[in-house]
Order: sequence, then structure tokens, then C-alpha cells
Amino acid sequence: MEIRWFGTATLAFSDEGQSIVFDPFISLNNELPRPTITELAQYGDIFITHGHFDHLIDVPLVLKAGNAKVYCSEVAAATLVRDGVDQSRIKVIRPGDCLDHGPFKIKVFKGEHIKFDLPLIIKTLFSRRAVANFTDLRKLVRLAKLYPQGEVLVYLIEADGKTILHLGSLNLNVAVNYQTGVDLLTLPFQGRSDLDSYTLKFIERLKPAALLLHHTCDSFPPVSSPVRTEDFIRAMEASFPGLAVIRPLYNQPVTI
Repeated sequence: MEIRWFGTATLAFSDEGQSIVFDPFISLNNELPRPTITELAQYGDIFITHGHFDHLIDVPLVLKAGNAKVYCSEVAAATLVRDGVDQSRIKVIRPGDCLDHGPFKIKVFKGEHIKFDLPLIIKTLFSRRAVANFTDLRKLVRLAKLYPQGEVLVYLIEADGKTILHLGSLNLNVAVNYQTGVDLLTLPFQGRSDLDSYTLKFIERLKPAALLLHHTCDSFPPVSSPVRTEDFIRAMEASFPGLAVIRPLYNQPVTI
């Protein structure tokens, strides 16, 4: 199975000549490498983890460029219909659903969204960067209101004898029994000032064989930021010997 990262939380999974893509989004930062709508559309059906703009806003254009369907929560579906997507292209899914999707077997779990901590909020909103880019900040606040989060979904993906637990936001529901010991856990590594320590509890709970970090790029400044991962990777090597940590490069295949 091959995985490609296209910035933010956009991940494409390919196996046996078929592909699916999660949370397709074109970065608002022109200085970063960005996929085209056509490029995202070639990966086929779309799965959404939650309804925030950096996971949903580009979906209507991606659908228009191809024949894909989109699988998402009720709230995300309502947003897409508002944005002009035909209801026939939308499949509402819920925790507990199991999908056979070509070579992929997908099980849906209830997730949670990361809780932004106060130091990060203060640093983000009251920085020189925020002041210098106040117009962009106002635009992002407006988008946040237009794209409600809705239910957060976590996906267990099985293909080619491998299991992947895919998260679109760095949090888990305390009452859900997620599969442990998966071959790969995808982690959206953004949204806290204490990411290195905050993430440890999820590693201890899930005990994956490997991690793939995403959402590390500065894709919607001034709210986002480029995230350094060197200290985290060293901490993982020290605390969990044998745990592989993958920091993918843009549009470069990762094979598991």
C-alpha cells in the first residue's frame, strides 16, 4: 500500500490500482507546494474526518473535476449541499459503519477534536505575525464560522495485509475501543503548544508499530505554523524503541 501526503491533512492511499483520499485541501499559503484540483480528483472517492474548512472547503471543486463520491458526517454533508454539491454524490457515514471499498476495508469510529491550549491561542492571536496579516486572520475567522466541525470521525483502514488508524485531529474519545497495535497511526501534528508531551498518551494507548506525521505545514497563516518534529522524533526513539516515525515529504510515496 502506498501513501502520499499533499499538505495539511490531505492523505491519499493507493493499493491494487485503486485510491482514496482524505480531507483534500489546497493550502492557502502560496509559498508551499500545493496540489491542483485535477491532481486531487484523480485519487477517487473522498473521506472526511470533520467539517472544518481546511478539511472540506475544496471538496466541491474536487468532486466537480471527477466522478468521486464523498463520505462524511451529517454536518459536513449539510455544508457540502449548501456549497452546491449534489446530494447523490454524498454518503453520510457514522461511527460503527464498515465499508468495503475496493481493496480497502474501512471501519468508522467516533473521534474527538484537539483542544487548543491557552498558550498557543495567545501566541497565535497576539503575535506580530497576526497583526501583520490581520486581513487573513479575519478571513480565517469567517471561514471557521462557515465550516462547523460536526462529528469527528476516525478511520481504521485495512488493505494489503496492513492496518492503519487514521486521525484528522489529534484527539481520541476516551470511551471508544480503538484497535491497538496497528501497523501505522497517522497523527495530525498541529494545534498545541505542548505537542511532544500531549501526543505521548495516544502512543501509549494505541501502541502502533509506526507513526506518520501530517498537518505539520503552515497551510493557513497566520493561524497555522510550521511544526518542528525533531525533538518529538528523538523522544519517541527514546521512549518507544523500535517505533518508526515517518515525516513524509510532499507528494513522495510512503510504502507500508
